Amino acid sequence: MNLVLTKYIIALFLTFAPLVGYAGDNLGKITMLTEVYPPYNMEVDGKLQGITVDVLEAMLAILNTGQTRADFVLTNWSRAYSMAEKRKNHMVFGTTRTEKREPFFKWVGPITKTTIGIIAPKEKKIVIDKLSDINQFRTGTVLKDIGGQILHESGIEKNNLYPVSGTNAIDLSFKKMQNDRIDLFAYEINVAFYEAKLKGFNLDDFEIIYTLKEGELYFAFNIATDDKIITQWQNALDTIKENGLHKKIIERY
Repeated sequence: MNLVLTKYIIALFLTFAPLVGYAGDNLGKITMLTEVYPPYNMEVDGKLQGITVDVLEAMLAILNTGQTRADFVLTNWSRAYSMAEKRKNHMVFGTTRTEKREPFFKWVGPITKTTIGIIAPKEKKIVIDKLSDINQFRTGTVLKDIGGQILHESGIEKNNLYPVSGTNAIDLSFKKMQNDRIDLFAYEINVAFYEAKLKGFNLDDFEIIYTLKEGELYFAFNIATDDKIITQWQNALDTIKENGLHKKIIERY
């Protein structure tokens, strides 16, 4: 091998070495947990798809951990959140980053923007001028979801909140609004309407009456996860943003 070629190979290695995953560092693999949260995470014909799913798959290709989309674990939100919070090398996606959640996880992101709001049946003609007005109504939430957390932290009385869990939580919440078992539903707007449409609800029957929070979705890692892993994952996400792949994935949906 001549000297020029040797120098070229060394330069190439130095260029791409920061993008190589933690597999070679013997830091272990990550258990990657998510929920049905379309269009970010969803199951179509038995296969996980969505914005965050595709972004994560693209990152894994760079990280070279040996893990693939087949390793993603689909479960309900409260279980995914609890496991990531309690178990080392567990991660839940996509998670809205908030001040209250900040100290409990290590964060990689942002993945994309998100809007949390209050949905109501149009026929009820409900008007919310300020957050405390919500105390007048029965509000559905998803257990451990950001919507319910915002309401609880804002002083909404616990007996006015009706949390549900499970992978069909959105479907159940829309049914409860239809059947007058709750008045409102606090959730991510894009996800709520996307899933409701898939389940056959007439979206014209519902409206957004209040915005609770505009934020961003992240990958939330257990706090004990090695900082090297966090850095490598952030580098991988930054790389697909820089090369345009991240934008293409967003536009696909």
